[in-house]
Amino acid sequence: MWWLLVLGALPTQVDFKSETATFSAAHEVALDEGRLWWRARGTQAWALLPPDGLPAPRGRLEALKELVADLPLAPAVFVRPNRLVRLAADGDNLLAVGDNGVAYYTKLSTLEWVDVWGPTGLKAPLRIDEGVLGFAMSHRKIPYEDLDGNPHPVTAGVTTVYALLEQGRRLAYADPWLPAGWTRFLCLPERNTFVAASLSASASTMFVMDASGRSFTRLADFDTVGDDPALPYSWTRARRRGAAAVVRTLPGEDWKAQPKIPGPHSTLLTITQTGARNADRELRVEGDKGTWKKQLTETSWRFEATGAPRRGPLATGDAPKQAAREATWVSDAEVMGAKVSLEGFDPDCSPATLVLQSAKGALRIPLHFHGGLEFERAERDLRGALLLPKRGDRALQALRVVAGGSDVLEVELDVTNTSLVLKHVPGLEWRFSKK
Repeated sequence: MWWLLVLGALPTQVDFKSETATFSAAHEVALDEGRLWWRARGTQAWALLPPDGLPAPRGRLEALKELVADLPLAPAVFVRPNRLVRLAADGDNLLAVGDNGVAYYTKLSTLEWVDVWGPTGLKAPLRIDEGVLGFAMSHRKIPYEDLDGNPHPVTAGVTTVYALLEQGRRLAYADPWLPAGWTRFLCLPERNTFVAASLSASASTMFVMDASGRSFTRLADFDTVGDDPALPYSWTRARRRGAAAVVRTLPGEDWKAQPKIPGPHSTLLTITQTGARNADRELRVEGDKGTWKKQLTETSWRFEATGAPRRGPLATGDAPKQAAREATWVSDAEVMGAKVSLEGFDPDCSPATLVLQSAKGALRIPLHFHGGLEFERAERDLRGALLLPKRGDRALQALRVVAGGSDVLEVELDVTNTSLVLKHVPGLEWRFSKK
């Protein structure tokens, strides 16, 4: 009788990832009355996740923390939540959010829970509260192919949590190697004018949809976008072999529009890894008594009838839009008599365009960038490169001299709400103000 009651309260099937029932590579997990239940995929019986359906500390480290809790600068003792309210899982990773707004993280293979996030010395709780419209856990243990098709293996796995902020108008990510908090941002589709209603992720590939049903996918994480200072990157296009194979080509992948679903559907969606290449992902969207499915790169959807009633909100109406954040920035700087300006700059959205305006016309140079090594509330530190065209006037020749004869001029950008400094040391520092 006990198992019958449990099966009546928990889902009989978990085909979609939601914040109350989801799945990893080997398990399905679900919430019931604030407790976490699990089962191996392919089985039917649910059991409370040990020890009692709530995150709990394990091991001698936690016992040591309790012994030294009264000492100055002692690490904080693990604080268990009273109940769990939201879930996300992928690969071997599980993130459970307590009623205190704290994210608790574990590997399902070990159940070693942690209630803090970030590198040693900077650990703090990662908060997922009412300001987070939706979030998705990702665990990538497979290689990815960069822009030139160079494969880059993973040694320890890449864990990422993606979050929709500002009612779907901002996309941020957190990585265990970064301080806790939503301080790293990714551009939403269509240059941040897209408003996301739902989000799913698997193996570093995001799947987003707006309220009208338009959807996009993108592979992006701390490693692939160029943010990891421990990895070698290059803005020079090349198919690399031998010792050079470790170098990753930038920029990373951009958003790809997915085809329109040819039938009624909700905004409940899921992406799941199916193989070891970038394209090996399956997309699922809840339909009317069934599921719309396709592989990532397929050009059409297929419908599989299930008879299940729709749970998510119906995707319908016009596509919502938000105003672009990008702006034009002007400078007093000149290069060989050409005035310098920056068009289409949004610190979340690479690239922008550097314009050198002379009497002979305008030379437009792509400026690609990504997150730098630091982030403060008042300032963003970005790194990137001007990709110099092959032909141009004296102004272009001068920039190529600064770049040491290369077609790539690597730069740093210090950005606040009212100022922007673009610099290459030595030899170049331009100051801009918003037009």
